[in-house]
Amino acid sequence: MFNFIKRNKKGEGLGNETQSHLDTGKASGADFAAPSFIRETIPKDKSANQIKLDDYAVEVGGTITPTRYFRSFYAEISSGNTWAGMLDSLIRADHGKGDVDLAIHVQPSSNDRELDEIGRRIAGLLSDLADEKDVRKIDAMRDEIADLKERQKRIRLNVERSFRVSIQVIVSSPEWKELMKLCRSLVQRFAGKSIYLRSADGQQLAALQSVLPTAEATAVQKEHILSLESSNVADLFPWGGGSLNHRSGVVIGKDRMGRPVWLDNWHPELANYNMCIIGRSGAGKTFVTMLVTHRSSHLRRQIGIIDWKGEYGDFLRALGCPFIELHEHSKHRINPYDVDITELADGTRFVDIEEAANSVQALVFKMISVYDRSVLTGEVKVFIGRAIRQQYAEYEITTDPESLYTTDQTMQGQGIFRTGKVRKAMPELIGLWEKMNAHKSEAIRKASELLQPFTRKGEMSSYSIFDGPSTVELKNAPIFGFAINRLDPEIMRPIGLFVTERWMMERWAKKHPEVKKLLIIEECQNIFLDEDFGAVWAESAFREGRATNTGIVPVTQGLEVFTRSQAGMAAIKNSPIKIIGIQEALDIDAVRGKLALTEGEADFLVYQARKGDMLVKVDNQSAIVHVDAAPFEHMLFTTDPNDPLYAERKRYIKERARAEGTA
Repeated sequence: MFNFIKRNKKGEGLGNETQSHLDTGKASGADFAAPSFIRETIPKDKSANQIKLDDYAVEVGGTITPTRYFRSFYAEISSGNTWAGMLDSLIRADHGKGDVDLAIHVQPSSNDRELDEIGRRIAGLLSDLADEKDVRKIDAMRDEIADLKERQKRIRLNVERSFRVSIQVIVSSPEWKELMKLCRSLVQRFAGKSIYLRSADGQQLAALQSVLPTAEATAVQKEHILSLESSNVADLFPWGGGSLNHRSGVVIGKDRMGRPVWLDNWHPELANYNMCIIGRSGAGKTFVTMLVTHRSSHLRRQIGIIDWKGEYGDFLRALGCPFIELHEHSKHRINPYDVDITELADGTRFVDIEEAANSVQALVFKMISVYDRSVLTGEVKVFIGRAIRQQYAEYEITTDPESLYTTDQTMQGQGIFRTGKVRKAMPELIGLWEKMNAHKSEAIRKASELLQPFTRKGEMSSYSIFDGPSTVELKNAPIFGFAINRLDPEIMRPIGLFVTERWMMERWAKKHPEVKKLLIIEECQNIFLDEDFGAVWAESAFREGRATNTGIVPVTQGLEVFTRSQAGMAAIKNSPIKIIGIQEALDIDAVRGKLALTEGEADFLVYQARKGDMLVKVDNQSAIVHVDAAPFEHMLFTTDPNDPLYAERKRYIKERARAEGTA
């Protein structure tokens, strides 16, 4: 690390009695081991060059460079977590005339000893908590206790190993002013990342000696030692990133060291099962979404997809799974009034009429506002809300689960009847229109005229596809998708997005709470930014998801989409898992703080990431992953028409259809 030389009085290298004059001044092997002088300085000292020194340092003499100054710092991480590549800028940056070296001292720690120390720390915090009156300090203590208990659990179960780590930063320069300028710059820059560089004042020589191969293991002072876990240690090294502590779920790819990375939406440490997938067009977000879908289905997890652009048709047909296209000429229909039984974790079962009524109300408001938002006066809104609830009451549908069924008798032969429960018909949009059209208020009748095109009484058949009974039966399909790409993009596709999402929550998510499910919503910015649907959707979907064992997976392009709406912020805050692909610099600047992206992570997403590279953030953990698919999976997932496997998939689907007699 250091270019030291020790010379005799004649200027000849020690041990080189016959050294040629052409080699004068060139450091030999002995020079590295024995510099001409080395001394620790304190403020107000003068250097060998008679320069006044105003701080603690180590001055080392040489031949090529008469003297070089060294200052050592120890890193203190106050953010509570580490991240992949957090120290990369120390190594890769150009420091001008200065130089920065990094030394990481790692020693394995006894698990028993670590558990004892964590236990003592928790006991001390609990004791302090009982006497503390400051609310802010109480919250901080509780957070630290929760973190310590999670760490205690990981170490006890051998999910992680504990290490004693010291991070030493050595700054050097042949010029004192350049050294001090570089030191100030590094301290300020890393303080912004919650990494504080503490100078080893009074121990500068000992700190410098501790990086030598001959140094004792105990050379680093105790106050500079951090207690870190395996994944934290991996984050510190530049040749590899950290990884996730998940050891269940699906393998989504490999990290920078070629290790498989597991991801589990139902990992016990996560607060819920939601996940955001974000990536610029061409970044591979649809590819990774399909990979998670395909592999999750093998774990008996059901996946429902709302396909905005029709990209999942080949994928689902190749797997023999339902792909339901909603458009004017399709036989498939879904009724926005449909409700089903909600079952809570404690076993409580009920029909959430209020939630269903609010959803239908938001849908009707949207339909009317397409033509004239000013028609939605207070009188009209109140009437629509009450009329929708009256419709459910007229069909005798209440919060009682039994109210969804009626008794039916079927002739079995020889005069014997079989009695069974049959699901009741649901209210329909046409019924609401009839109530509005018959009302004495001119304002309500005017609103009914604007609602009419979306009913069977209108003359626009492509707009009335959500008026009538549902014809879709999902049964037990492991994966299914609703395609809305053939609907009118300006009016009906946003409406179709909301209707299908609410229908899937009512008739699928709530129906089987014992089954782990993922609801994937492609191009979700179209619902985030909708002023009629966005807030309604976010408030209900993310709240209901955990109760029905369902993870909501919004898929969209730009990070900034989340910051522009209440719904987007709700999605970010309620999604512990975030998979992020290539991004624009402008988007990164807008959301870095909200997504807790480090400088290194933001730099990776803008300048280093390539197609298929993803930053995976799981609460406070993060890993850089290259999505890795098997050849057959790649054929199923690719959406690039120029990929040879794209054409191969088309041939595969045709052959499959021919074999099944559906071609």
